[in-house]
Amino acid sequence: MTIENKLRRSPHKERSDFAAREAILKRAIVAHVGITIDEQPYVLPVLCAPHNNELLLHGSTASRLFKALASGTPACVTITLVDGLVLARSTFHSSMHYQSLMAFGHGRELIELDEKRLALQALSDHLFPHRRAELRKSTEQEIKATSVVSFPLDQITIKVSDGQPKDDKEDLEAQIWAGILPMQTIYGNPIPAEDLKFDLTAPEYIKNWPLR
Repeated sequence: MTIENKLRRSPHKERSDFAAREAILKRAIVAHVGITIDEQPYVLPVLCAPHNNELLLHGSTASRLFKALASGTPACVTITLVDGLVLARSTFHSSMHYQSLMAFGHGRELIELDEKRLALQALSDHLFPHRRAELRKSTEQEIKATSVVSFPLDQITIKVSDGQPKDDKEDLEAQIWAGILPMQTIYGNPIPAEDLKFDLTAPEYIKNWPLR
C-alpha cells in the first residue's frame, strides 16, 4: 500500500524526527484503529505499545477488528495526546496543544507462541511498569485466546501543535485573559479489589507510575 503521508493542512506542524516519534510512543496507551469492512468504516480504540520498531495492538481473537487485521486488511492507526487548551481571545482562534501520530499499512498477526509471549510481555511492561515481575506467567491457553497484531511504523505522519494563541491584531486590545491551560494524565489513589483476601497496601511502584 502506498500512501501520500504528507500533511496538507498546517504543514508547518509536521515533525519527521525520530525524537518526536518516540516521545509520542512512550506515552501512548490507546490507539484508534480505522478499517473498512464490507464498505462500512470502523474506528475502534485498542491498547497499544511500541516494540521492535513496530506498534503492538492488543485484542481478542474473537474481535472482528482483529480478524480483519490478521487477514491483511489495510488500516490506519492513530495516536493522539492532548497536552493543553489554547485559550485565545476569540472562539475561532482557540485550540489545543496536541501530539498525533498516524500510521498506514497492513498489520501482522503474531502466531508463533514464543514471539507472541514476548510481545505480550512488552505490552505489559509498557502499560503496567514493574507489574509483571510479581504476577504468574500467562498460560498457553490464555496466550492463544489473545490476539496481538504488530503494525509497521515505516509510513507515518506526525503532527505537533504547541504554539501560542494567534489572535487577530484587533483582538489584542480586548481585556480578555489569553494563554495556555496545560493538561496531563494523573493517577488517583489505588482502590483495592473487593475480593482482596489479605491486608495488603498497594506497592510503591503503582503509587509512582509515570504520568502520561
